[in-house]
Amino acid sequence: MRFVLMAFGCVLLWGSGAGAQDVTEGELSAEMRFQGGANAYRHDWQVETGDVTCDGFQDKVAGYVSDDNPDGRTFQLVVATHEKGVLVSEGVLTFFDSANQMGLCGTGTPPPKISLEKLTGEEVREMTGIEGACPMAIILEDGMCDLHYYFWVPDWEEDRKLVFFRN
Repeated sequence: MRFVLMAFGCVLLWGSGAGAQDVTEGELSAEMRFQGGANAYRHDWQVETGDVTCDGFQDKVAGYVSDDNPDGRTFQLVVATHEKGVLVSEGVLTFFDSANQMGLCGTGTPPPKISLEKLTGEEVREMTGIEGACPMAIILEDGMCDLHYYFWVPDWEEDRKLVFFRN
């Protein structure tokens, strides 16, 4: 019994190497299913890891092209993070071949590229008009439209934490 307790203690101390607030692959998978539905696992996800919430811990940003929506082909973007020790996520569903400001111009073939880029606080204020947005930009590029920028705003008054910007 003592050996089992010692082994359990070692696992806790030297476990996965992830910090207490870093998002794991398993947590990302659960949030992708929550945001994207039961078929999310079938899609080819792009995943980026970085501190997009400016809390000092590694978050996960993932996305995939989906034909599951009856209204047309979409790109599902999900940000998974921890807030006050609780796993949270926010998803953005963007349609392809759309004249909507948030729409993507391409067809989804090839899929849009997700990237992360650190901007200055001043650049983010100019883009969003919001004080306090995390300057780590989540960029969605379909190769045909202006870049889509998303910023996490921790103290945003709205229900959403991601703020969208496009030229």
